[in-house]
Amino acid sequence: MSQSLIVFSPSGDIHYQFNNKVIPFNDLIASLVNQTATEVDTNFFTCSANQKRFYCYKKNDKYAASYFDSVTTIDNEKIKQTLSDVLKTYFKLVDDLDPEGQIHVHDKLKTLIDYQFNQLTKLQQIHADDSGTSTPKAVVSSTSASKKAPASSKKKMRKWVDGEMVETTDHSALDFSTGNIDDSFQADSELLKVDVNAFKKENDLVLVNELNDIIGTSDDEDEDETDEAGTKSGFLSKFTSYFGSSINIDEVSKQFHEQLISKNVAPQTARQILDRIKNQLKGKSVTLANFKKALVDELTKTLSPNVSTDLLYDIKAKANRGRPYVISVVGVNGVGKSTNLAKLAYWFLQNDLDVLICACDTFRSGAVEQLKVHVNNLKALNANMNSNAKIDIFEKGYGGGDHVVATAKAAIQYGATEKFDVILIDTAGRTHSNAKLMAPLKKFGDAANPDKIIMVGEALVGTDSVEQATNFNNAFGNKRNLDFFIISKVDTVGDLMGTMINMVMATNVPILFMGTGQTYTDIKRLNVKTIVDNLMR
Repeated sequence: MSQSLIVFSPSGDIHYQFNNKVIPFNDLIASLVNQTATEVDTNFFTCSANQKRFYCYKKNDKYAASYFDSVTTIDNEKIKQTLSDVLKTYFKLVDDLDPEGQIHVHDKLKTLIDYQFNQLTKLQQIHADDSGTSTPKAVVSSTSASKKAPASSKKKMRKWVDGEMVETTDHSALDFSTGNIDDSFQADSELLKVDVNAFKKENDLVLVNELNDIIGTSDDEDEDETDEAGTKSGFLSKFTSYFGSSINIDEVSKQFHEQLISKNVAPQTARQILDRIKNQLKGKSVTLANFKKALVDELTKTLSPNVSTDLLYDIKAKANRGRPYVISVVGVNGVGKSTNLAKLAYWFLQNDLDVLICACDTFRSGAVEQLKVHVNNLKALNANMNSNAKIDIFEKGYGGGDHVVATAKAAIQYGATEKFDVILIDTAGRTHSNAKLMAPLKKFGDAANPDKIIMVGEALVGTDSVEQATNFNNAFGNKRNLDFFIISKVDTVGDLMGTMINMVMATNVPILFMGTGQTYTDIKRLNVKTIVDNLMR
């Protein structure tokens, strides 16, 4: 594993370097010039090329950049802070240009910058060691634990009894360790309500319908409608004088920037989109109509990356190969991974595919039981469809990191033996900014080697969606990325659909489905035109 750092200017001059591996930075510079690098935060960029992950921070007219040969397990914020500190040190201590145009670097400058960067690379090594050598703690049932712990040390819990909150020390209700799992979970009648019109049949395949309207549209009236006095009001009224005539691109860009941000598009993402348009139209006489068309085209292109989302055809094309089609579902805590995994399972059952759900969220108490409820619901629904497809759950209880990997491997082997078509692997939710929690994803991905990795992201998360998407996309190493997004809770945000633009633009990963509710048919395919029209409204 090696790391490199350079300080350079837009002209290509290198003013400082740590390590002598400078040539790989050409990939970063090309990405910056072509505007394909992801702007994670203001003036903070990242990209990957040739099995390297690059990071770059800009201040004034200089850039500080670094890359890592192996998968990066350092928080983006720590990398950004280090690169920012490097530039601060550089600007504080560097001499003026000498007559030959060369910058003299103090020994003190070299010592400080090298120290700052070495501290960062030590974090990389520490996290790698932690993720590779940690030993999972044994699961201890509440019964055995109570024998060792004095009564006074028991943590008090609270629960509702007859409308009042009371304290209790009874942990048995929350003991979901391996030896205490009950298989007799009943189906949830509320979740058994399905919409028979949620799918359509096409060429012997059952497909999810598109989202053709915006669920829970904004309470505000249409911004571009005419008021009682007959005057055009709202967003486009700001541009009345521009119709049919040349516009001030900077002024109009500023107004559209505010418009996109009002729809939950991250400021840096909105700026990237509009900067691309300004570059396209540079030197031309531009009308508002030209600008709007360019923006619509750019948003449409962003939501339509050149990646096939036809998952069913891919599954059927790889059938009978001796290994089930494996899909892993990842995401931060609470976004609805298990629920959307169950929606995928119901869709696969509609297409007569045998589904095995693997419980690899072995950290959160109740996660296995939650999946069992879903499986029982799906079995009940499947019976009503008179389908020959089967669904089951594979679980080995609760445990640490190695237990997750062992469970995934065992599930794939079991699925192959029992001739399942698809295995859906649930995973534990994890904070995207916690490098130590994110690091095990690479080990899991290498062991399970899923055919597809799907990240579930919330529609309501807003600007943080950029870093969430970027960190999960990078978590599986330089040779593997996310394949799809499922955007959950779309029914909660009205017309604020900017999160979709944020996540796709940050990663170039397409959106497979959107979650629009709690039942198994509350799922829609992306209609790009509907989303773009909404963002422009």
